[in-house]
Amino acid sequence: MKRLSLLLWTVLLAFCGSNAQTIVLSEDFSAITDSNSYTITNSLDQYTQMPGWTGDWVYPSTGKVKVGKSAEAGYIQTPALDLSGNNGQFTVTFDAKAWNNDATSLIVAVDGVPYTVEGLSTTAFNTFTVPFSGGTATTTVKFQGYQASHGRFFLDNVVITSQELGPDTDAPFVASVNPDGNTLAVIFNEALDQVSAETASNYTLNNGITVNTATLNNSVVTLAVSPALAEGNTYTLIVNNVADVAGNVMTADTITFTYGVDPQFQVANIAALRAKWTDALDVNGTHFGNDVYKLTGHVVVTGINDSYRHQIFIQDATGAIVIDDPNGKVVTALESGDEIANIYGTLTDYYGLLQFAVTEEFNSPAISIYNDVSPLTVTVAEMQNVEYMNAHQCELIRMEDVTFNESGTFVNGTKYTLTQNGTTGTGVWIHFYNVPGITGEAIPTGPTNLTGVNKISYSQYYLIPRIAADLGTGVPQYLTENDVVVYPNPVADQLTVSLRTNAFQVSDLAVYDINGKLILSQPVSDNQIRVNAQQLASGHYFLRLSDGKNSVTTKFVKR
Repeated sequence: MKRLSLLLWTVLLAFCGSNAQTIVLSEDFSAITDSNSYTITNSLDQYTQMPGWTGDWVYPSTGKVKVGKSAEAGYIQTPALDLSGNNGQFTVTFDAKAWNNDATSLIVAVDGVPYTVEGLSTTAFNTFTVPFSGGTATTTVKFQGYQASHGRFFLDNVVITSQELGPDTDAPFVASVNPDGNTLAVIFNEALDQVSAETASNYTLNNGITVNTATLNNSVVTLAVSPALAEGNTYTLIVNNVADVAGNVMTADTITFTYGVDPQFQVANIAALRAKWTDALDVNGTHFGNDVYKLTGHVVVTGINDSYRHQIFIQDATGAIVIDDPNGKVVTALESGDEIANIYGTLTDYYGLLQFAVTEEFNSPAISIYNDVSPLTVTVAEMQNVEYMNAHQCELIRMEDVTFNESGTFVNGTKYTLTQNGTTGTGVWIHFYNVPGITGEAIPTGPTNLTGVNKISYSQYYLIPRIAADLGTGVPQYLTENDVVVYPNPVADQLTVSLRTNAFQVSDLAVYDINGKLILSQPVSDNQIRVNAQQLASGHYFLRLSDGKNSVTTKFVKR
C-alpha cells in the first residue's frame, strides 16, 4: 500500500439526537507511576496505571504516556467500551505530540480499522477530534505509531464520548479515501444504503478516470476505476446522492487527494536520494527524517546482512546506501547481484551512516540477477580519512596487498587492523554475523586482497566482508566483467568467451535468461571457451564463469 497524502478530521462533528453526550472514557494519565502495573500485553520495565488498557512499549512520563521505542512504534489500546448508543456514533478526542524527529502521524484504529491522523507537532501537544460510527458494546480504540520504526509519540487527555440515543437525521459524509492503483476505497462515517452506495454514477473522478463499479461493505465503498491512478497525481472525487440506512441522503461531497508519493519526493538514483539529507553526517548521534521518498532508479544488491536488522546494501553508478529493514518489509528474497527498483523509505543518519529505512512492503521480483559491481580500490591510509570515505559510503570496496596485524581465527563482531606499504590502521570488521568460511577460520598470515562493503562505526570506516571469497589470500587479481571478452555480441551461432588474465582458471560456465532461469551449463577446461548459441531464443542473457570459489558475470544478446 502506498503512502497517502490524506487529511483527516480535526473538527468536532455535531451528532444527531439529543445535545447531551455520555462520556464513555476519560483518561488524563495524571495518576501514572512507574511502580504500578495493570493489564499489559508484554513484560515491560515500566507500566502505565490504566486498568483494562493494553499496550506495547508504553512509558509513563509526567502525567502522559510515551508510546514506542526507537526501533518500534508500539501502541496503546482501550479496554472494551460500550459505544452502541445512537447506532454506534462516537467521538475520540485526544492530545498528541510527536517524539523528536519521529513520524508526525499516528493511527487511531477502531476495532482494527485504521484511520491516519496527521500533523503532530514535535514541539507541543495539539488536540485532535475524530468522529466515528459503528461502535458496539465491545469496541476498542487503539492508538499506534504511523510507521513500524521511529513512530513514537506522546498521548494525553483521551476522551471518548457517545451520543445518547435519538433518531438519525444526519446525512452520511466521506471520512477518508484510500487509493491503490485500480481501486479506490471510499470510507464513510456510517453504514450505508446498498442501492445508492453501489450506484457507480454517484461517484465522479477527474483526470479522465472512469468509475466502473462500486461495491459496499458496511460503511466502505470500493470503486473499481480505469485507467489506473497514477502515482504522484492529485485527484478530485465528488460523491453525491448516497444515503445511509436511515434514508438520509447526502449532498455533494468533494474530496481531493494525492495518490502515492508526490513527484518532488521521487528520486532517480542513489546520489539524488543521499542529496535529500541536507545536514552533515553526525557521528555522535541518530537523526530521523520524516519524508517518504521513492527510489525509482535501478540499483544492484551488493550485500545482505540478515542477522542484523535485515540490512541490504545497494549501489548504482552514482553511489551506494544501506537499506535498514528491521521489520522485514522487503519480502522478496534477494541475493547479491539482484537488480531492483521502486523502493519506498525515509532517511536516517545513524551515527554518521546514512540509511534508507523501508516504509512500504517491497515484494517485486528482481529485474535481473547476477549483476557484478566493480569495487572501488582504497588504501589503508584512505580508510582513515573519514571525509574521503564519506564520499564512498556503503560502496563495495577493495583493498590490495594488505596484511592482518592480528593472528589466530576470525571472531564475529571484531575489528581488525591492517598494514599496507608501511601504513598501519583499522580496516576490517567481521560484522556480517557468522558468515560461513569467515568466522572461526584462520586469519591470513601473508599479503591478502580484501573485498566488502564500506561502513562506519564510531567515526571510523571499515571494510565488511560478505562471503568467504571476500578474504582472498596471496595477491590474485580481482576478476571483473571488464576482464571477460564475449564475441560476436550479438551472436547468431557460436559465442566465443575469453579472459584478459590468466590469474582466474575457469571450471564452469552457466547461461541464464533475463529472469534468472538456468538455460545451459557446461564444464570448462581452459580459458578459451565456445558456447553453441543456436539453441537459444532471441533475447538478452547472462553468462557466468566460475573457478569453483569465485565467479564473474557478463551479458550477451542472441539475435
